Amino acid sequence: MSTAKQMANNSGGFSDAFARLHVSDKVTDGQQSSTTITSPASANFRDVTQLFRQACQGLDVGQLVKDPNFTLFEAVGALEIMDPKMDSGLLKPGEEDTHPEIYQPVLPEEIIGIMDQLLSSEMSWHDGAALSQTVFTCLYIDNLLSLGPSNIEEAKFSLAQSDNHQPGTSAYQLLHLVLRAYCVGLVKCCDHVNRQILAEHTYEEEDFVTQTYNVSLLEFVSITDVNKLLVSAIEYIDSALAPWPNNIKMALKARLAFRKFFLAELSRDVKDMVEKRSNWDGCITLLSTIGITRNLGKPVPSVFSIAVQRKLASTVPPRPIVQIPFEEAFTIVSRLCKDAKEILRILNYSGATNLMSFFLRFTARKPQPSTYVRSLLQTLFFGDHIALGRMQISQILLDDVKELCLPADDLFDPRNELSEMPTDTRYQIHQRMKWFIERAGNSYITLYRTICQNRSRLRRNLCHLIVDWDALQIECEEIDGELQQLIKEEPVLHNDNISYAFSLSSWVYHYKLRQMEWIIFLGFELELYTALGRLGLVRIPPQPYSTDALRYELRMKPFLTIGCPDVIPFDDFKSLVDNPEIDTLEMLEMATENTKEGRKNFDLLSKMSAASSHAILCEEGYRLNLREYLRSCIGAGVAIVVLTKAIKTNTLVDVEVEIDQGSYHPWFPVPRIASKKRPPLPAVPPGTTR
Repeated sequence: MSTAKQMANNSGGFSDAFARLHVSDKVTDGQQSSTTITSPASANFRDVTQLFRQACQGLDVGQLVKDPNFTLFEAVGALEIMDPKMDSGLLKPGEEDTHPEIYQPVLPEEIIGIMDQLLSSEMSWHDGAALSQTVFTCLYIDNLLSLGPSNIEEAKFSLAQSDNHQPGTSAYQLLHLVLRAYCVGLVKCCDHVNRQILAEHTYEEEDFVTQTYNVSLLEFVSITDVNKLLVSAIEYIDSALAPWPNNIKMALKARLAFRKFFLAELSRDVKDMVEKRSNWDGCITLLSTIGITRNLGKPVPSVFSIAVQRKLASTVPPRPIVQIPFEEAFTIVSRLCKDAKEILRILNYSGATNLMSFFLRFTARKPQPSTYVRSLLQTLFFGDHIALGRMQISQILLDDVKELCLPADDLFDPRNELSEMPTDTRYQIHQRMKWFIERAGNSYITLYRTICQNRSRLRRNLCHLIVDWDALQIECEEIDGELQQLIKEEPVLHNDNISYAFSLSSWVYHYKLRQMEWIIFLGFELELYTALGRLGLVRIPPQPYSTDALRYELRMKPFLTIGCPDVIPFDDFKSLVDNPEIDTLEMLEMATENTKEGRKNFDLLSKMSAASSHAILCEEGYRLNLREYLRSCIGAGVAIVVLTKAIKTNTLVDVEVEIDQGSYHPWFPVPRIASKKRPPLPAVPPGTTR
């Protein structure tokens, strides 16, 4: 990208064309010039589209155009007030600030449709849109929250009473009890979701929009009062006073009951989750009823309006309404309930390695669990300075060290904590282990929280996190040396070299290597991705602004500050990947052996029990992952056989390569090698030969 000055020197044609775009004349006064500002009445407007197109033809891709005299003040001044695209308070000719739609009587089928539309709006919010584009666009929600209710009595619709809205009538109860109860429950659900996400580490606008635009989400209304309102609505539907068909009653009751159960689960704290059984299964069951009765509802799009945004405290222009289809919303809420139920497994603690395996398997799902579920997972792991609702983080940390490194028992002897004599060996061991728990504990918690982030942030955060783990490794090596002397550790002879356990620093080094592996896992090719490149069957798209060396430097940049292991030079890396001294057929033979070995090892892993594999909490996902690995090995083996045959028979011109992304493990897409599809031969007239 060139600078504005270079562009001006090199793009004379553009400058000439751009100069003709000035609409107002310049008036010279002495040595200064100013631009005449004309009034709207005397301004002359003309279409400059063609001139802009001519001006742009003088630009190259990547060049920057900047007028130094066009400042931020002018840019803001160019935004027109009373422009519908920028002014949310604009009223169109004949438009009023009142919405008579909500004053009209509604049918039970329309109430079902409004409830389903509200569910779609709520899930659109969960999916990343703002409240101003989703839930707040409902005129009933706007009417309910417009006065900022502080208790359940104030949380009601302020609708004008008519003959159809008289208290005691079924039409009145349908609106002021049934729909009101559902709306109050939905807003309260939004309140708890918002507070949960704000309590943990997520990324605003990127993961979730928590802005409420100074609108109260009924935070002062108690859950008990909301439950009573929902129960009253359900009881009314069950009563003889509700003159509606049974299927309509079932649809309304299912939606109100789901809102009651859903709110109850969202409002539970970690202690309550530990002590009481969850009812996510009840939510899932009611969702099935909602799906069955979906066709009973009648949509009422008129009760959703973008005009509500003019009342919100917002600094952004009006945004369009976002309301995903009900089928998609139903899928999102169903997955949310199932995921929220599944993460409760970690409360049944069965070892640190099992816990880490669950986090890795769960957050690697596609599609990734929702922001709310990932936030709740962080809270369950370490909320209010308590791990899993009942444990100290030090216990999980030390269990992880024990399971991985099998350190000496003297380091974890509980009697060490009882010693108060500074000269006592037990006291000194305890002090060093206490330091390790405090120092490594923060890094350990941060690692778990990082795994819960979205995939784009995961790699970026890991790049920062490994620097901390590298420093922790150096510090732990010093502590390991001191502990060797305190416990009088005997060295082990290994390959004619004397070695010590270095339990703490080895544990840190293991986790540092795992994080480095996660960062670069997709960055290396297999012998088969190399053979295809040599034969010209896989072509790399042109990248004129970068080279292999620059891309390698960029990929390895996070590791340049790491002390161990060292980053290998690019030439060595290229030699290891390309293997120029090895013949293509010989390389394919190596790939065949590696594929067979990988298939054998994955087959052995699949036969291990969940306890031996440390996959008790996520056995189903673990088994699925192994099956995908095996499919990749088998697919790669087949591709190697086909390619080897084509080389030996000189039929490479008859094959084509496609990268299959969906049938195998997502980390190991396999090239599919097949014969080229040739166009059919033209039909032969009868009585002739080809």
